Amino acid sequence: MRRRTDSETVMQVGSSQPQFGVSAAVSAALAGGLLALAFPPFPLGFLAYVALAWILLTVRGASPRAAAARGYVFGFVFHFATLYWTGWVSGAGTLVMVAILALYVSLVFWLWAWIRDKLGEGAIWLFPVVWIAHEYLRGLGDLAFPWTNLSLSQVHYVPLIQFADITGDLGVGLWVGFVSILVYQLACVWQASRRRMLAFLWAVLVLLFALPFLYGRSAIQGLTTAATVRVAVLQGDIDSYRKWDSAYVDQSFAIYEAQSRAAASRGAKLIIWPETAAPVYLRSEPQYHRQLRELSSELGVPLLVGTLEYENVKGGGYLSYNAAVMLESGGYQPEFHAKLHLVPLGEWIPFSDRIKVLDRLEVGGAHFTRGTHYVLFPHEAGPFAAAICYESVFPEIVRGFANVGARFLVNITNDGWYGFSSGPAQHALIAVYRAIETRRPIARSANTGISTLIDRAGRLHDPTAQYIPDVILGDLPLGRADEQTFFMRHGMFVGTWCLLLTILSVAWAAISSVRRRRASRRMD
Repeated sequence: MRRRTDSETVMQVGSSQPQFGVSAAVSAALAGGLLALAFPPFPLGFLAYVALAWILLTVRGASPRAAAARGYVFGFVFHFATLYWTGWVSGAGTLVMVAILALYVSLVFWLWAWIRDKLGEGAIWLFPVVWIAHEYLRGLGDLAFPWTNLSLSQVHYVPLIQFADITGDLGVGLWVGFVSILVYQLACVWQASRRRMLAFLWAVLVLLFALPFLYGRSAIQGLTTAATVRVAVLQGDIDSYRKWDSAYVDQSFAIYEAQSRAAASRGAKLIIWPETAAPVYLRSEPQYHRQLRELSSELGVPLLVGTLEYENVKGGGYLSYNAAVMLESGGYQPEFHAKLHLVPLGEWIPFSDRIKVLDRLEVGGAHFTRGTHYVLFPHEAGPFAAAICYESVFPEIVRGFANVGARFLVNITNDGWYGFSSGPAQHALIAVYRAIETRRPIARSANTGISTLIDRAGRLHDPTAQYIPDVILGDLPLGRADEQTFFMRHGMFVGTWCLLLTILSVAWAAISSVRRRRASRRMD
């Protein structure tokens, strides 16, 4: 009999079902809860490796149907524990969203288990590929939601995730998946008491951490500063439910005007107001329109202001936008940035731009129109872009800003709806990946926090406390004007490759299954 090599042993460990003291459903739920603890605000990213290994042990040897059921429980608990804060706005909406996201996870486990049954236990190494293919697809289209990508669990490990400037955040998620497979294999080998194999797997695991760490250290040390721009980030702490009350608008303007004056007196070269800090249609409100023009002229500092904008439509009516406008030397820049990706149901009715009758539905949200192109704002330090709220979650949107010439980025948002929950911390930290992917620094202005400055290595500077008025003043370090990362040039290639490899694996599994059936018939 031929002796099995080490690599073959690794591929084959775990072919029998382990014994658990708890039911598979409870085990899956515990794994889902553990994965949620790996996400911000907790700095426990290492739990992601354990959680994924745990769920793989839970579905080990299970049929595709059983794997899908356990995957659903895992996905439901994980997403509910990670996104519970969305229930502050709509409890029913949260349950529906979590149920749908859990269904995606269930499909991942069903598909992977089906491939494994056709190709054998070696298909364990395809699990991260299938998972990232699902993350890639989940980030596309009108209902895209890449918030819970595995990469977010690693955001506190800044030196380890620098290779996102090559692979994007999906590459970091893929890395998490392969680390988890090694943890899974270690658990299986430990059960079998194979010491040599245990040492081999530990060596591979150490290498899997050493390579990104060494790259990260080199990448951070290699970041040179060609110039800086002094920015002021305002946090007015305006009550999200009162700011739209016309009786409260004057107070909002007074707060931000006072903060702007303080920032200008300290040498700010750009003053940033949060999303909808001016909660009116400025061009149709002469009082506030004039007030901002006069403030800009008096201070002699450009103002980037979150507000509402509109465009008249032929034949009557108008289109409204969640927008960012810039004022300089007492005048408005001619073009405003209209938010490119709106929050489904909160800011628009999905597909209403193609099915007009849907726009008549009233579900408690706004009826904004999404923007159609990238807008850059001029500045003496170089052009910059303003990503509004949810836009910072999408790598391709921020990549687009960088590719059209943005030298630095601004993120304006209002997370005041979500209280002292995990949501604001998650939202702030997602922007870390956008800074690394593009090597563009980010100034983040959040109405109620968390406001911060993020450098080109993804490190946060002076993050604010929540629900406290504050002003951050700091120098953003800028790279070369023509700097382009690999990710900027090639985009979401990791997701595309994982999707392609998943499709090829399904085809290979189907062909192998047909061949085995034919061979079995011949033997009969």
